[in-house]
Amino acid sequence: MEAVRFGIIGAGRIARIVAGTFASTGTTPGVAVADVDEKAAQTLASQIGAQAAHGDYRRVLEDPSVDAVYVATPPYLHRPMVMEALDAGKHVICEKPFMLNVAEAADVLAAANARPELKVGSCSSRFRQADTAGRAREIVSGGSLGSVYRVGFQTVSAPPPVGSTVPAWRGDAKSNGGGILYDWGPYDIDWISFVLGELFTPRRVFATLGPYFPLTPERGCSSPDVDGRFSAEILCDDGLSIHWERRADEHSSERHSVEIRGTSGGVDTGMLPGGSAARLRHAAYRGTADLDEIELLEHDFDWGATLDFPIRDLARAVLDDRLPAAPPEQQLLLHSVMDAMVASAETAPAQDISPHTQGTF
Repeated sequence: MEAVRFGIIGAGRIARIVAGTFASTGTTPGVAVADVDEKAAQTLASQIGAQAAHGDYRRVLEDPSVDAVYVATPPYLHRPMVMEALDAGKHVICEKPFMLNVAEAADVLAAANARPELKVGSCSSRFRQADTAGRAREIVSGGSLGSVYRVGFQTVSAPPPVGSTVPAWRGDAKSNGGGILYDWGPYDIDWISFVLGELFTPRRVFATLGPYFPLTPERGCSSPDVDGRFSAEILCDDGLSIHWERRADEHSSERHSVEIRGTSGGVDTGMLPGGSAARLRHAAYRGTADLDEIELLEHDFDWGATLDFPIRDLARAVLDDRLPAAPPEQQLLLHSVMDAMVASAETAPAQDISPHTQGTF
């Protein structure tokens, strides 16, 4: 098999953004599309050259020409659709957040373990595609930083534009899992997990969550029930602590920064390219006193390749018979962290992270 044929479930905004990935002439052709809005399914099917469009996603799962499915529906539908896809014998790549909570992630992991011949991944892995992410991972695993004891991850973005609106399900925690924590949080924590590798052993977390500032419908925040900012301190083994923060701030410019500190050196980089080329600065002591500094640039950051990465990676995992990026085992761990953050924010005390799954992803 030289190509993996995809069925697309959900023809909304994100599916339209990555539509080019499913062009009929490529190695990940889309052969069927389903959406409750059958007209939207037909439009997307026509755009990518798919042969079939349906109003019922089960028609995609029944289609023998479909090898894998891309689930791009609101999060509350992810669990049943992924479970049914596995029952139908399809590989699955699911949009983030993978599930609504750790219990759902555990259910999917059990179902995936029962079908080991099928590959399952999450789109939380998108930003692993950046050169800076791969290089930071190599530096951490290479040992030049010594004992890594501190990671700081901060993203400050502009507030929603005046008059902007979002689908109603995004403002409903029962449909979306939460607000910004479940929207952007999966990308952040996946990136942190990928870069740290086996050092990412979260055990305890203290977190706060809050609304967008300022909280007004005119600023695009129609619901106070979901978070628009969060801050967490995650404690890992061997004295490693991770400060993770994401918020909107209309009083200053956007900034995306990651710092990784060890006893022998450090790395400064970012998950997002921001307004210029992504940079990675690596400093490490040589001998007893000399500090060598290296600055690497990531030229021509490709948003298209970043958005497409999880889909193409799943296809390669199927063809090469390997584990895809962000498999259910890792998603169980990521959801454990996010669930613990929500619990900590609600109850004030720090929360143990459980269940904990070991592994390098």
